[in-house]
Amino acid sequence: MRCILMSDMPDIQGKRPNLLFVLVDQMRHAAMGCAGEAQISTPNLDRLARGGAMFRNAVSTVPVCTPARACTLTGRYPLSHTTLTNNSMLPNDMPSMGKMLKADGYSTGYIGKWHLSGEAYIGQTPYNEFQAGYIPPGQLRHGFDYWAVHHCSHAYWNATYYRDEPEPILVEGWEPDTQTDLAIDFVHTHAEAEPSRRRPFALVLSWGPPHTPFTAPSEFRELYDAEGFELRRNVLLPPEGFPLTPELAEDGESALREWTANYYGAISSLDHNLGRLLDALERHGVADETVVVFTSDHGEMLGSHGQLYKVQPWDESIRVPLIMRYPRAIDAGRVLDMPMGQPDILPTLLGLMGLRVPDGVEGDDLSGVLRGEAVEPVDRSALMLWVCSALTWGMRWQYVDDYSGLGAPRGFVRPYRGIRTRTHTYVRDRSGPWLLYENERDPYQMHNLIASRGPAMVPPEIDAELQGWLDRTGDLFEDTDYYKDQIELETGLCMAPEKLVRH
Repeated sequence: MRCILMSDMPDIQGKRPNLLFVLVDQMRHAAMGCAGEAQISTPNLDRLARGGAMFRNAVSTVPVCTPARACTLTGRYPLSHTTLTNNSMLPNDMPSMGKMLKADGYSTGYIGKWHLSGEAYIGQTPYNEFQAGYIPPGQLRHGFDYWAVHHCSHAYWNATYYRDEPEPILVEGWEPDTQTDLAIDFVHTHAEAEPSRRRPFALVLSWGPPHTPFTAPSEFRELYDAEGFELRRNVLLPPEGFPLTPELAEDGESALREWTANYYGAISSLDHNLGRLLDALERHGVADETVVVFTSDHGEMLGSHGQLYKVQPWDESIRVPLIMRYPRAIDAGRVLDMPMGQPDILPTLLGLMGLRVPDGVEGDDLSGVLRGEAVEPVDRSALMLWVCSALTWGMRWQYVDDYSGLGAPRGFVRPYRGIRTRTHTYVRDRSGPWLLYENERDPYQMHNLIASRGPAMVPPEIDAELQGWLDRTGDLFEDTDYYKDQIELETGLCMAPEKLVRH
C-alpha cells in the first residue's frame, strides 16, 4: 500500500509466461539450506534460489491458514478480503488470482489443499478423518478450471481428493507424491499441446505438509537423527516453556527433537518433489518461460519461545520462504532483504508477467525491483496481525486464546497488530506496545526491549510506521468478539464488511 514500484514492461519475448505457484503449509523461512540452516537437506530449494530471487523477509500477514491464503490469492489485506480467521470463507465475488489470470487467457488449475470455502466444506468429523472436502464447480473455485482438491485435510497417508464430481478419489501412499504427479501431467498436457491450441498455464500446487501431524516418508525421515539435532537458541522447554502437549510435559526436549526430525523429513520430501517439477519444466522446454514461485502460508514455532504451531508474531511463525524464478527477467542468485507481505505477491507476479494489476489490489507491485529496474526500498515494512482469536469448528465458535488447561495463561494467544522491517519487529496488543526486537542484533528475538526497558524504547518512527498501516487499512483494532460477531457461523462469511474498517 506504499512505495509502489510498478513495471509496465511486457515480457521480454512478447509472450506471456506460464506460472507454477507452489504453496506449502506451515513451513518457516529458516527451514531451508539456502536460508542458512545447515541441519536440513533441501537441494532443490537451494537450486531454485540459485536460479532466481530469495526474499529473506517475506512475512505471513495473518499467520494461520485461511486468512494467509486469502491475502496471497487476492493481493488484499484481511479487513478488505474479509476472511478473518481459520475456516472462514472467501466471498465468491472477491477478485483473486485464478479469476484474474483466467480473464487474461490463461489455462488455470489448482491441486491440493484449498481451505477458503468455509467450514461447510471441511466436515465435522475428527481431525485427520475428514469426509467432506468436495468443492463443486462454479464460483467457489474462484477461476480455477482444472481442479484436484480436498478442501482441508492433513491425512497424508490416507488422503482423498475431488475433481468435478462428489465421489472422492483415493490416494495411495504419500499425498504430495500424487499431487506432484498430477502437476507434472498438467504441465505435460499444456506444454505438448498443438501450437494452435496452446495457452499459457497458471497452476497452483498446494501441498499440506509440513503442517501437523509431523510425519514423513521413511527415506526422508531417515535423513535426520533426532538425538543429534541442535534446537534453536530460543527454544524454551517446560517449565520455562508452556507444556502445550502431554509429550512436551513429559519429556519436552526429546519430543521436540523427534518433531523437528519429522518436520525436516517432510520438507525434504517436498524438496524432492519440487525437483521433479523443475525437471519436468526443463524436460518440456518451458523452464525459461515459466515463473516459478515457492512459498508458505505461515511458519511453525516448534518450541521457540516455549510455543508450538503458528498465529504468533515471532519470526518462526510469520517469516516464510519466498523464492521467485523467471530466467527472462530475474537475475540468478539474488537475495532480497526488503520486507514482502503476502498481499504484495500477486501484484508483483502480475507485473513480472506483464499483466495489468486490477483495481482493488492493495499490495505493492515490486516487479521493478526483481527486474533490476529499481533499487530495493530501504524503508519498507510488512504488516502482520491477528484479528480474531476465535474460529469455527464443528459449527460452533472455539476461542484459541485460552490454553489454561495446557499450562498457559489466558491471553497466551491475543489479537495484535505489528510490523516487520529489515531491522525491527514491533507489535502492539490492545493494551499498547507489547514486543520490540532489534532483529539484526537479536536474530532469535530473545530480548524484548519493551519488557526490559518499557514502551519508551519504541522509536517514534517505528510506532508511526505501524500507526500508518492501521490508518491506511482503516483498522479499528477491536476485540475478538467484535469481529466474531460479523461472521456468520454457518457459512464463515463476513456479513457486514463495512463494519470491519474505519470510514
